[in-house]
Amino acid sequence: MEDVTELVFDLLSRAEENRQKELAEALKRLGTIDETQKKIVSELTSKLVGKLFQPVVENIQRAAINHESKTLEIASKILMSPTLY
Repeated sequence: MEDVTELVFDLLSRAEENRQKELAEALKRLGTIDETQKKIVSELTSKLVGKLFQPVVENIQRAAINHESKTLEIASKILMSPTLY
């Protein structure tokens, strides 16, 4: 289960890192906006990333509980592939 925790942590960390990079670029492109607008855009991107990855994380956790080692191995290879990011 420790490997699964690490997989989920790494996946979500990479997603957050990418979110932050894209958010910074979007805010730069938007130009001058106030702090309320920046917060709204940030919350939007955060919620979107969370909703996109929630089913992935749940499926990984379910596979771990059910001892589906092959599923976890494939998930790890697919999700942590450097070509995806």
